[in-house]
Amino acid sequence: MEGRGDGMGSWDQYRDVWQTITNSHDIPPRRSQRDCRIAVTARLVWERDGVELLDTTANAWSGDLVHVTVLDHRSECKGVWVDKSDVRRRPPDER
Repeated sequence: MEGRGDGMGSWDQYRDVWQTITNSHDIPPRRSQRDCRIAVTARLVWERDGVELLDTTANAWSGDLVHVTVLDHRSECKGVWVDKSDVRRRPPDER
């Protein structure tokens, strides 16, 4: 599909490059989620490309899980839930 003619591509224009983030988790119940906005480095494991350390933002947490923003054409979603062990706060001088 060539797009919509307005300069924007189709929602699934990257479907051939989408990859699963293998260390992502299912979405926890909304009642257990707590909003936040923290600069972090997240460790993501892509199904084909392997490990990547991504400077991003933590948007929420729930128990041992942290929701991080993933703005990458390889991801079908704009964020994923990962274990807190895969996330670290960035120092103030790196934010």
